[in-house]
Amino acid sequence: MLMQTTELEIIFSLIGGLGLFMYAITLLRETLGKISGKRVAKILEKTTDSPVRGMGVGTATTFMTQSSSITVLTLIGFVNAGIMTFRQSVNVMLGSEIGTTLTAQLVSFKIESQFYWLLIAIGFFVPMFWKDEKVQLTGKVIFSLGLLFLAMDFMKAGARPLATDYPFFRDLINDYGAIPIVGILIGAFIAGVTQSSSATTSLVIAMGMSGVIDLSPAIALVMGANIGTTFLEIFAAIGATTPAKRTALAQALINVLGVLMFLPILGPFTSLIVSTDVDLARQIANAHTIFNVLVSLIFVPLVGVLVRFCERIIPDKEGEKIGQHMFDDEMLHMPQVALLEAENEIIRTAEITVEMIDLSRDALLQRNLESAKRVLQLEDEVDDSCRATETFIDKIREEELNQQDTIWRFKLLHILTDIERVGDLTTNMAEFAVELTEKKIDFSETAQTDLEQIFDLVAETYITAVNAMTTKNKDLARAAEQLEDDIDQLERALKEAHVRRVAKGICRPEADTFFVETLRNLERIGDHADNIALDIIMERY
Repeated sequence: MLMQTTELEIIFSLIGGLGLFMYAITLLRETLGKISGKRVAKILEKTTDSPVRGMGVGTATTFMTQSSSITVLTLIGFVNAGIMTFRQSVNVMLGSEIGTTLTAQLVSFKIESQFYWLLIAIGFFVPMFWKDEKVQLTGKVIFSLGLLFLAMDFMKAGARPLATDYPFFRDLINDYGAIPIVGILIGAFIAGVTQSSSATTSLVIAMGMSGVIDLSPAIALVMGANIGTTFLEIFAAIGATTPAKRTALAQALINVLGVLMFLPILGPFTSLIVSTDVDLARQIANAHTIFNVLVSLIFVPLVGVLVRFCERIIPDKEGEKIGQHMFDDEMLHMPQVALLEAENEIIRTAEITVEMIDLSRDALLQRNLESAKRVLQLEDEVDDSCRATETFIDKIREEELNQQDTIWRFKLLHILTDIERVGDLTTNMAEFAVELTEKKIDFSETAQTDLEQIFDLVAETYITAVNAMTTKNKDLARAAEQLEDDIDQLERALKEAHVRRVAKGICRPEADTFFVETLRNLERIGDHADNIALDIIMERY
């Protein structure tokens, strides 16, 4: 039997409104990420063992991502890569429970249609007339907020006939929802499907605005939504490191135990919520907020107990190395975090190549074969890091980065190539040292002094360029460029002096190729330092 048109309209309004709401949330998340993602990423990276600081970071991060699931998935990535400890992730996780309540508070206010249409109009037309990226992003935030309220209106309009024309449905949802376990399971199912507790809670709020649902079943649904969002994190932890699995388990325990703690006092809790506001929609939002805040505060003194319990349930694996993979794809849920971690790995790799320059110098000029061997070992590490970093950067979604970060992402790929080439060039010189030692070929005293001089200048130039990249200091980058010009001049002068020495018989002919090739390798290191400096100086490509 075909459904009546009104029934189709109800279903389409509810599902369409929910879909529009989730799109608006996604758009808002991406825009907020472009505006403040890098700042939040740096704060997230510097999280300490302090529960209060961790909760603050988690709240801010979840507000930006508009999803506690994305925050927790990112935490799993951090723990999996060894950047954050399991205990630190639990602290941030507690804050994420609070951050996810902000959206529900926002949409619970009754907004007149002319207001959200005004927001949509302003947000749509501002980017058309202002080309400044900050103004455009602000316009998108306004547009997203307008869409949120429009989506709430669609869901509210879709739910309203259920209260007036289909009283049996209203009675059904309230009768079954009033049974806490049933309501919780329904809420968990909806959140599990949508993977958004914000969307689920907002749908419940819309139903409350339409008079379809009472407070008690609404609270049960909202509590269940907290549990439903843990499904994705548990799935993501499969195959991850032991600490990452513990992070997913801790998230599930916090949400499930939080609900279980409130079950015996659901009646008094509902009475408390009634006293917070006369409007049902506001009561539902307040219930969501108070529940999450109280659960987080309850677990603050219990973090140590929770950590030890998870460690006992999921014991350490023998021989498992944490942070072995440098990156974890779960970080990609927050592109700004992913970009920052890629930058940090590039800086670490650059510092290794700085060490390789010193080692190759020691190997070549002092015939230290241990230093030569160490350069060859580090070359493998540099190659592995460069390949992993390039692959990771390629996965970062450009469309979720602002213009500045998009340009920086492109520059990092270029810088990565330069760093890898520097590693190759130091390896060449380490191999020269081995061959010279085996063939018992020595440089003349003057040639040795000349090589020491250009090694000093090249090392200074490269270190200056790396420091410019690390600090994004254009003055240091310009200094590196000037030093590279000095390298070019010195390399030409040393070649000419070498030719004169060979002609006079001062230098052994068999040393000629090694000397000239060493100069060429050092000059090319200078070129790569200059490339890095140019990437820092240039505003765009």
